[in-house]
Amino acid sequence: MLASSSRPSPYQLLFLAGEFLLMGAGVLLALIIRLPDPATELFTWKYSWHRVVLVPMVLQISFYYFDLHNFRIARPFAWTMTRLVQALSVGVLVLAVVYYILPRLFLGRGVLFLVFVNVFFLCLFWRGVYSWALRHNLFSTRILLVGRGSLADSIAEELLARSDNAYKVACILCPGDEEPLPESNEAQEVELMRAWGGLLKCDVRFDVGELMGLIRYYSAELIVVALDERRGRMPLGELLRARMQGLPVMAGEDFFETIGGRILAERIKTSWLVFSPGFTTNALRRFSKRAFDMGLSFVGLLLSLPLSMLTAVAVRLDSAGPIIYRQERVGQYGATFTMYKFRSMQVDAEAQSGPVWAKEDDARVTRVGRFIRKTRLDEIPQMWNVLKGDMSFVGPRPERPHFVASLAQALPFYGERHNVKPGITGWAQVCYPYGSSQAAALEKLNYDLYYIKYSSLSMDLLILIQTFRLLFFGGGGR
Repeated sequence: MLASSSRPSPYQLLFLAGEFLLMGAGVLLALIIRLPDPATELFTWKYSWHRVVLVPMVLQISFYYFDLHNFRIARPFAWTMTRLVQALSVGVLVLAVVYYILPRLFLGRGVLFLVFVNVFFLCLFWRGVYSWALRHNLFSTRILLVGRGSLADSIAEELLARSDNAYKVACILCPGDEEPLPESNEAQEVELMRAWGGLLKCDVRFDVGELMGLIRYYSAELIVVALDERRGRMPLGELLRARMQGLPVMAGEDFFETIGGRILAERIKTSWLVFSPGFTTNALRRFSKRAFDMGLSFVGLLLSLPLSMLTAVAVRLDSAGPIIYRQERVGQYGATFTMYKFRSMQVDAEAQSGPVWAKEDDARVTRVGRFIRKTRLDEIPQMWNVLKGDMSFVGPRPERPHFVASLAQALPFYGERHNVKPGITGWAQVCYPYGSSQAAALEKLNYDLYYIKYSSLSMDLLILIQTFRLLFFGGGGR
């Protein structure tokens, strides 16, 4: 289970705000049904606003951890009903614990039961309305895609993969001949554009002279230009006319970054990175990130001490060898450092093979190692690296020098990920499953570049929250 690979859209935020209000309405409705004199008692200290607000706050957290806030994939109705029941049950149990600790917040067992029923039906209705609106593109921005080639393919594929995107392709304008020579590259591109048009349920045109007419006919609100080869194909005159009439025009690379939550490293040029907004930092940002890392790692090491002792004993009893595994990794600005982990593999696991990526069901992993890897307990000692300043809590995962040397040769802009401190977790780790190949490294690089571009304390907090969810439900790196 992975997190949605882009930041919430305004429509998602509106949905969450509406659901929060409906949950509050469910609490108020339960109180009105249950109280003998609701008009009087609703405004007393016993049923004051903070008790009402507490319920939707707890339930929204429970909904998040049950993946009910991820609308990237369209879910079956039965799945939604089951998850709602599970999330509400856990939320009510959490509320029971809160009421046990703070009895003055207690609303009553009868009220809680009615809250469960009210919120279930209200949220089921609200989610049904939202899903219907997504399917009918009621909130979508209508775009005209001027595209041809791999970049246009990537955009179309990403739009099809997301059920929650805020864009609807009204028309694809494919510059070039409608009937190119058979068996040519252009013929393959045209056939792909026709196929994307069918999948996206939109028209496909080829005459760039129709651009202004297509804008008016389809009421387009945004033009996206995604051309691998622009010389001789870019309809600059028509695009300028559209721009002068107030219609926004967006480069395909920027648009993909918006919808995909990552940067296509293999599609961009150095000039794009140079002139693109983002990649900003200052002394306050560096200070706040370091203070956050130090405070969180210190508290984390203290709180995890009992768990660390149990893990150390288990590692020692399971197999011979050191408890702590030390490995050289590449850190900020290419400097190497020693990273610490609880040992999860047999001693000298790479003596015969040399450095290799870990893989699923790796025979080198011990019995305890398999458990601590799955639960991420093996990464607790990395908080010492964070405290020392070698790493941060959030950042690109540090790689071994052997792999860095080969990946830097094969992947564009791979070295740029070393401009920030590596992290225990990161945007790539919460958005992309573990992969042990060069192709997987490229995908993770795309997410790492996006994180470096938009790095902020709020994004770090979002990644940490998503990491905790992955710890409970699985997924991510191995």
